[in-house]
Amino acid sequence: MSDFMKIILTSLMYILICWLLFLGIRKQSHPEPSSRSRNWTVWFMGLFIVGAAPLAFAWYTYTTDERLDANIGLGLAMLFAWAYCALLLCGVVGVWARELWRRNKEH
Repeated sequence: MSDFMKIILTSLMYILICWLLFLGIRKQSHPEPSSRSRNWTVWFMGLFIVGAAPLAFAWYTYTTDERLDANIGLGLAMLFAWAYCALLLCGVVGVWARELWRRNKEH
């Protein structure tokens, strides 16, 4: 698999994880608009930007750098992106587990 495909697949996985996290948090928050829901939106935007920056750097490095040797910047960017996706995935599992626990508790 080429480096470009790894960047694309990681980006799609990152977007899916962020979307699931957003849906889980939104499902647990109160229906009336409040400052609390706006705080979650700000935190979510911050989380998205922190994860998107290394992916954007990896894509930029891949498209502009024409070295024949190893590209350590690309490797570090992808390593950070994969570790960050793993952390967010743990958060998604926690949020949805809490939602399932709360739903089972009500029934």
